[in-house]
Amino acid sequence: MSKKILGMGNAVLDILTKVEDNFIISNNLQRGAMQIVTEEESEAALKKIEIIKSDSGGSVANTIAAIAMLGGHSNFCGKVKEDKLGIEFENKMEEAGSSFLCKKSMDGLPTARCIVFVTSDGERTMQTFLGASTTLSENDLEKAFFDDTDYLLIEGYLWSSETARKAIKKAIRFCNDNNIKVVFSLSDKTLVGAFKKDFIEFISENVAILIGNEGEFLELCDANIASLEKLPNNFNLELAIITKGKEGALVINKKEDFHIDSYYVENVVDTTGAGDMFAAGFLYKLTNGSPAEESARFGCKLASLIIQQYGARLEQKALKKII
Repeated sequence: MSKKILGMGNAVLDILTKVEDNFIISNNLQRGAMQIVTEEESEAALKKIEIIKSDSGGSVANTIAAIAMLGGHSNFCGKVKEDKLGIEFENKMEEAGSSFLCKKSMDGLPTARCIVFVTSDGERTMQTFLGASTTLSENDLEKAFFDDTDYLLIEGYLWSSETARKAIKKAIRFCNDNNIKVVFSLSDKTLVGAFKKDFIEFISENVAILIGNEGEFLELCDANIASLEKLPNNFNLELAIITKGKEGALVINKKEDFHIDSYYVENVVDTTGAGDMFAAGFLYKLTNGSPAEESARFGCKLASLIIQQYGARLEQKALKKII
């Protein structure tokens, strides 16, 4: 029987658009990174683009939804408002087969959105208005959310909210009481740099499995490549999972490491969600009893599928072909 995983993350509507490189430069966007903006800045950006696709998203939400669509047991905890986007977000999670646990807010900030600017090489640059997602608080968490749960997946993006950080502390207490393993996604290189001290302390004290891309890990380790292999011992981790794009992934435990090759993709359309789908594939297999090496290989397979389409969510028919 597969184990159950609970995800905590920002609940965000993803809005995708295609742009040229000069758009990234002229609008002072940091290529390949995520930038937090105000509602006004987000509205201004929307007026400059043509929307290709929109869907409920957020890093952990994408992962949790994909795990459910694969047939795994997953729930999601995040904050949206009782508005059009918030209702759509909840419906999308439920359609995927994952329960949306937190109550929607009745007033205050609107549901969050993330504009994803995709250039011709498939690289994505993100501009996010966090809105209601920043209001996730310890009051939104209930002990019952953690019943019969084996893993808690938390995204680094939550550190942008003080109330969300308090919610994470409460969640960790529930995890300690119920022997739940914590999986932490580093989320973004810039974020790691901004909260490095907090991340190091949190990871060392609470995290069993750490996931991120190579740039995020190098930021965490002050660009010391040699220290990457020592991560499990230095941070008291069971596993460190480093994604490396077309070079595959690296799985490191306290005794050894394994390199996993990526799957060949002839035409990269959009790299949005590659890390989210890798995490989904990895955690789906892991919670079904597969070893870490095999789980990471399946993660690479899912990542190779998502970069051949626009958007961060795979269709159910695509997932059924590989289960």
